[in-house]
Amino acid sequence: MIEPLAWDESMSERADLEKKAVEALQRYREAYARAEALEQEEAAARQEVFRRPNRLEIAKAKGGTARVKPEVIAADQEAISRLSEIRTALSEATATLDSAFRALAALDEKLGYIPGVSAANPDGSDIGSSAEENGELP
Repeated sequence: MIEPLAWDESMSERADLEKKAVEALQRYREAYARAEALEQEEAAARQEVFRRPNRLEIAKAKGGTARVKPEVIAADQEAISRLSEIRTALSEATATLDSAFRALAALDEKLGYIPGVSAANPDGSDIGSSAEENGELP
């Protein structure tokens, strides 16, 4: 027979783990959204950098053999700098996402589930649904 005190401690520990799991899930979702947004920014910045050579060629063609205008060079440098900044931020966001995933996986291992995330039915009928989406979480 389980002693009442031991049962209360076990329930308290489980509730604490569930709270930590919900917090870890929130951190993971935030990190995922940040990384996804930065990936989109990176794609746009990369396109801008690769469009720059075309603008340089046009500027050279208009001016013949005249030198390229300083504002064109400055814009090129700014585009490359922006891409570099985004890539650094994306690297950091990816590290944060990885850390959040590892924390979430560790709590999943301890609990055997993640609160607020329903397991998919074998037929896949509830893929994408969660307790939060169904109004089961606060």
